[in-house]
Amino acid sequence: MLKEQSLHRPDRQFEKMLISFVYTTIALALSVLLLFIFPKFSLLFLSLIWVLTSVVISMAIVMISDSERVLTYGGFANAVLESKDLICRIDNADLKPIIENKESSEFFNQKNILSFLKSHISESPISQLSLDRLTRALQTLQPENVVIELKIQDKQRFFEVTLKPIYLKKNDIFQSDFSIQKIQKETYFFWTFKDVTAAQNMERILESERQKLNYFIQNMPLGLYVLDDKGRFEYINNTFAEHIKCLKTDLIGHNLSDFIYDKDSALLDSKMPEHAGLVFFKNGDENIELFVSQNKFQDDGMLKTRGFTLNRVPNDKNLLQNFHEMMSEYKMLLHYTPIGILSISDGGLIKTFNHHAEELFSQKLEGSHISDFFDSNDLKKIEKIYADYKLTERPNVVTELETSLKSGKSVLLQIAPRYLTYTSKTVFDGITIFMTDTTKSKDLEERFSQAQKMQALGQFAGGIAHDFNNLLTTMIGYCDLLLERHRIGDPSFADLSEVRGSAIRAAALVKQLLFYSKQQTSHPKYLDISETLSDLSQFLKRVMGEQINLEITHGQNLGFIRIDPVHLTQVIMNLSVNAKDAMNGKGTFTISTHLETLLEDVSFGDSIAKAGDYIVLNVKDTGSGIKKENLSRIFDPFFSTKQNVVGSGTGLGLATVYGIVSQIKGLIKVESTVGVGTTFKIYFPRFLTAENAAQPSKKIEPENQIPVLTSLSGEAPKLVFGLNVNKTDQHGTPISSTSDIKILFVEDENAVRAFGVRALQKKGFNVTAASSAENALEQEGPFDLMVTDMMMPGMSGTELAVEMKKRQPNIKIIIASGYSEEMAFKELNGNEGFVFLSKPYSLTDLNEKVFEVLNS
Repeated sequence: MLKEQSLHRPDRQFEKMLISFVYTTIALALSVLLLFIFPKFSLLFLSLIWVLTSVVISMAIVMISDSERVLTYGGFANAVLESKDLICRIDNADLKPIIENKESSEFFNQKNILSFLKSHISESPISQLSLDRLTRALQTLQPENVVIELKIQDKQRFFEVTLKPIYLKKNDIFQSDFSIQKIQKETYFFWTFKDVTAAQNMERILESERQKLNYFIQNMPLGLYVLDDKGRFEYINNTFAEHIKCLKTDLIGHNLSDFIYDKDSALLDSKMPEHAGLVFFKNGDENIELFVSQNKFQDDGMLKTRGFTLNRVPNDKNLLQNFHEMMSEYKMLLHYTPIGILSISDGGLIKTFNHHAEELFSQKLEGSHISDFFDSNDLKKIEKIYADYKLTERPNVVTELETSLKSGKSVLLQIAPRYLTYTSKTVFDGITIFMTDTTKSKDLEERFSQAQKMQALGQFAGGIAHDFNNLLTTMIGYCDLLLERHRIGDPSFADLSEVRGSAIRAAALVKQLLFYSKQQTSHPKYLDISETLSDLSQFLKRVMGEQINLEITHGQNLGFIRIDPVHLTQVIMNLSVNAKDAMNGKGTFTISTHLETLLEDVSFGDSIAKAGDYIVLNVKDTGSGIKKENLSRIFDPFFSTKQNVVGSGTGLGLATVYGIVSQIKGLIKVESTVGVGTTFKIYFPRFLTAENAAQPSKKIEPENQIPVLTSLSGEAPKLVFGLNVNKTDQHGTPISSTSDIKILFVEDENAVRAFGVRALQKKGFNVTAASSAENALEQEGPFDLMVTDMMMPGMSGTELAVEMKKRQPNIKIIIASGYSEEMAFKELNGNEGFVFLSKPYSLTDLNEKVFEVLNS
């Protein structure tokens, strides 16, 4: 990008000169016109015309001279601005930036490049030398290209720096074209910086590997040498020099024959392309016996020789002993390697195999054929690979094939050709199959995929729950307002009650979604699970019906679990209802508990149970079972195998169970056989003692599916169609005058806000509505009470509550949310003095909460 600076800018100067030229030309034309209009002032106008004409001619000469500079400058700008992969910048003779691209602006921040390099250069001598070369190039006006190491933000980075002097041509009549002053004044420096850190790091790695390889070759236990076409040593390694007890400097350039005892040795016969055998080398009067193997090869059009030597060649007895040791080691490696190995001969017979291969096939392999273990499709693929290897010699090719064995295990096959060499002839001898058991890795992939899917579904559930609670608050609230006008006996009463009941059932579904997404309020307690099962036994008998046999078995010395009692009841009830449906009303339903110790971490989906002691709840039925393809989906929200069945449910039961078990760091497992039945195993972390174990535990009753209205008076509610039709405006201590109480009601949802304002105004309160937190802070107070939603665009309800407390310390605040109470108070960061109202709320819920807070 071009930078606005008070420096030499040919394009800016040319632009100003052009504007001046136009104005001067216009003045000249006006002077000529005025000469004809006022001839009596001809002398004055002729003088003015002469002056203006001289100025126009001078300016035209200067503009023609500067036009080439402007075009060249424009070329500079294009070259810099179009460079996006490089840091580009043009400096003037004072090393101040004239033109630079965006990358240069961000990198140098208008700093002098030479000073920038000096302040960031590493301590490497090479980098210091590169900086000196750049400094010298600036002084001598010479191009330069270097690689320099800089320390940028505590990281070492390498840059390829290019410096190129550029000269602007100018026809200056006052200076010669070769004057030093003109050259310095019209010289600019074009800088480019290219980040080559990755290439430099790779070069360092390659150089390190080359050094390691060279060290290995030089000191390997084999002597190596290369002879040129004249038989002279061209290369030798350290080992070869040690073998014949000579210095490398005494060997390079000398002929091999100078060190051979037998001048008629086949090793020196140029007509033999290969040689292998014992050869005597001489070193003075000492003869050295070495085993030598050498062959010929082409290099740059020359026929050269390479060879290797081995000293201390063993005799026949030693060879036999070494052979047996090698075979023993080979067998040990073959049989105890952690992958299965098969050697297949022509025709598909298994020649050799190891123990791991027999474990994979789950049977003995002696005399077996490959067709005994693979299906027809896999056999065709293996036969094709076999045929390709047999037709074309491909010693370094390995073909991979993923498949399943008849034993049910998933394996990865790596098929390689096997060749044997007899003298100089290579013969195809079959294929070798390396088998890796991928059963566990496949299972891990499926679990990881399930974990990702369930995490996404949990986020989705939490998101829609908030919106649903706002909608349900509106539905329930307006139904309550209508029921105050249409009481029992009114034709609309039953319809309104049905709508309200459906909204409350929808609220229960949203609550299950929040359980699943781990965003629901939880109040864990230490419980004796045996006591809970005993309390629920009679209710479970009624749920299961007379034709299902209920069996409950309690483990001994179980200890305690820590869970919300309502959640535990919901887990048991959801699994029981599912079991009843699976048994179609007939069969045996068994619930049992026992202790189990996990020796290592166990995972299911995104839940992980740490190693330790657990109380296991077994829920078993003798129903239809779950198909294998459905096992990975049964905990997904809204998934159900009971499609198109009246009253089949929502598909949230098992999703809720999964969410509850995950919240308490437990684990749930499923074992199912189609036509036999299903067993759910739930692992609860075990606690030896409980903080409240000495207190009598409250009897747990099954949670009502349809909540009913209650009053604070303690009066038993009268229910009609599941609805409390008692007077809904009973409150604790009555307030003397509600009209004197000012309430600020903050809610971004229009329908919820309208309902809340209307409900409170019916009670006589002075209510002010606000559609956002920012709007609420603008309202004229003070207020006695503020009711605010927690989640709003811009400033949240919790932030608004803290701010209002600062402004009005005595104000009372109710925070409403479709999320959990814990989330609200977590956002408040420990600030107290706020009351929580859970969405969706009814007319009675809102009124009672307001009266409760005002009376407190």
